Amino acid sequence: MSATQAEPYAGKVCIIEAGATGLYIGMLLKNVGITDVDIFEGNNRIGGRLYTHHFPGDTKHNYYDVGAMRVPEIPWMQPTLRLMRYLELDVQPYIYKNPETKPAPPVSYWYRHEPIEDDQFDAFMQPIVNDFANNFQLAFTKWLTTGKDNFSTRAFLMAGPKDQGAPSPPCPPLIRSTGLFDQSFTETIIDYTDFQNASKDKWWRVEGGCQRISGAMESKLADESWPRVGFKPVTVTTNSRVVALSNDNVAKKISVTVANKDPAKYDMVFNTTAMAPLQKMDLQGLGLPDNILTGIRSLSYDRATKVAIKFSKAWWNPSDVDQYGGYSSNDLPIRTTVYPSWNDSKDYPTVLIVSYTWAKDATRMASLVQDYNPLHKPSVEEPIIKLCIENLVKLWSDRSPRPSFETLAGLYESHHAWGWENDPWTGGAYALFGPGQFKNIYPQFQLLYCKDKFAMCGEALSSHHAWISGSLDSAYIKTIEFLLANNLTDEIEKLRESIFGGGLAEIPQEMDDELVKWTLSNWKQGWNLLGCLILLPFQRCHPSSAIAMDAPALQSLAKSASHLSRKKILSTDHIIHFRTGTLAPLSSLSS
Repeated sequence: MSATQAEPYAGKVCIIEAGATGLYIGMLLKNVGITDVDIFEGNNRIGGRLYTHHFPGDTKHNYYDVGAMRVPEIPWMQPTLRLMRYLELDVQPYIYKNPETKPAPPVSYWYRHEPIEDDQFDAFMQPIVNDFANNFQLAFTKWLTTGKDNFSTRAFLMAGPKDQGAPSPPCPPLIRSTGLFDQSFTETIIDYTDFQNASKDKWWRVEGGCQRISGAMESKLADESWPRVGFKPVTVTTNSRVVALSNDNVAKKISVTVANKDPAKYDMVFNTTAMAPLQKMDLQGLGLPDNILTGIRSLSYDRATKVAIKFSKAWWNPSDVDQYGGYSSNDLPIRTTVYPSWNDSKDYPTVLIVSYTWAKDATRMASLVQDYNPLHKPSVEEPIIKLCIENLVKLWSDRSPRPSFETLAGLYESHHAWGWENDPWTGGAYALFGPGQFKNIYPQFQLLYCKDKFAMCGEALSSHHAWISGSLDSAYIKTIEFLLANNLTDEIEKLRESIFGGGLAEIPQEMDDELVKWTLSNWKQGWNLLGCLILLPFQRCHPSSAIAMDAPALQSLAKSASHLSRKKILSTDHIIHFRTGTLAPLSSLSS
């Protein structure tokens, strides 16, 4: 035990929900020897948006991923790829685009089969994206200090800063989702950066479906020989919806109430639900600040709907050659059709994601989903299937042989449709912030509350909305904060040297190069930060996430956290004043 290490943690921990974030926190805690952990899942299955639907029968690839289905080989997705391989899952290529497919999958806009490009918008976005790709933290910090996060994408293009040379907004068919230009322009930049980088690299999937990730994580938690022989298993209790949380100031514990059960006391609680389920809980007893309660209610989520049809053969594949994968874009109601990343034979039963929609398109498609009951018997006569087949016929109408409605309906075997906005355990597909929410709401969620006994984490509270890595990074960061708050420096060192987060002896891409940066000197030019700690654990740092401390407290925390730093402070170019938000070069620090 190091000189500054506290006694081994003897508290009891509760993790709410067993999606990617909750299961990952469980693994992180168990990895460092904290096993007195309860994980409550309200649903009858684990995984959250790691959800794979299996069709009846035992044919190969008899499934599709309703939620997460692909991971690009880009730096900030490495935690997911490392986890998938660490869990010894069968990781296979996901074919985002297949250059071998000739001709390319069909497109359809305005009932014409002509691909369209928006070169003007691409030219406008590229310089901004380059800044973010070169130094995400610096570009993002500068972006927030300009007030540009207060614009939606549409408003920025129409009335944003004149020096940006913004083009007029393209009409809705030119983007793959109707209404996405109403999101924060910051979201558009980050999404554009992700896919620009991903277009140059490989993509990956899990054979058997991404829900196997959560299953393998649960197995590790239950395994008494992981991470070492003799470890107490950590179990997940399903059908256990948390309905109330309160802070017991006398006992110095958090009270957790599961539906139809008596409250239980915990020393630490990690809530990993989406905002909609969190809002449904009775949180009055936690005494959370008004801005947090407002954020829980108002942080924006996008919608997503998928419709998959199992056909008796792969009618879209003209032969047994390797022409598979990729997608078709269109402005029909189905919007995007995703072709399977495998070729089992053109005459073999195959599942096709006929429609993958987001935003307003997803709401309209979800309105046709008749029944989410697993006992529901699907039929080709359902309106949503008739619409999907009609759209497929139009989409493929320039190909020979041209498929007919009767032909495709005759090949129909079954289907499954899901609208995430109607899922009671998510209330939306993934976070997609509105104007100003990154700057004004997001930073407050990065702190621990109830005297460091309550944390909120998950994909929505990460830098990478809609990606598994966002969930994992948020889990890692909040676990580090919890360990720091309890002075568990040996446990932090164990995590730092493990494959978790950013990998062996690394830290997640979302975290700054150093978890803790500090200075006991004055800023030049009158910047008085003597005895203040600048805590920048997140790539998307913001002034309000910095914490002011007096010199003795700073020195104490610096001793316990100094081993986390991998580089000297001068390795970072800029830092922000924690009160004003002004950006300044580190060279302005006195020695």
